[in-house]
Amino acid sequence: MAHDRLEGSAGADPADIVMDPAERSAIAHATAQLLISRSTGEEDAERVERLVSFAEEHGLDTLAELWSTAHPVSLPGALWRLYLVKAALSHNLTDGSEVFSRGLEGLGGIDAVVVGAPSPLTPEAFLVILDDILRGAFRGEFALALERASAVAQAVSAGVISLPPKSEINDYQLSRQALRWSIISDELAPVSYTHLTLPTNRE
Repeated sequence: MAHDRLEGSAGADPADIVMDPAERSAIAHATAQLLISRSTGEEDAERVERLVSFAEEHGLDTLAELWSTAHPVSLPGALWRLYLVKAALSHNLTDGSEVFSRGLEGLGGIDAVVVGAPSPLTPEAFLVILDDILRGAFRGEFALALERASAVAQAVSAGVISLPPKSEINDYQLSRQALRWSIISDELAPVSYTHLTLPTNRE
């Protein structure tokens, strides 16, 4: 996912929205509630794997139609950002893992414990981390998934800002990209979601 796609994904042109905003919001929250549950029985591993790979199979735009305009501090808004973090970084795993590693070094490695990143970090291992974050969300470990994703975004932001700019324009682009990742990290901070009630077992 290119930087301009990442930056534009969280919003939509009002002219493109033909559905009533209230109805759109209701559908977004309803679908998010159906996906997130705190199961007390044996986890449905097959269902979780389908949810993790949903965007890869059907495209991120499918989720964007429902969730991208939701408030950041909401279930659909949080799920959208979880998928967005994975999609943006999976687009180029080599660069993503390198920037992430640079960020961890700049942050003193504090967030490595939260994320569970091995050292050294390979692109393949980085993809496992991103997948595990989504799996955690769908297994009911919602706050932990948000904490890990927030830490990833924070490290990426620090990594991007540490890159040596190739030109004045590139310096501006890197600054904007780092800011965007920092915003996503703040939006995913789990403390913002403490007032939300997650659904229990579905009938």
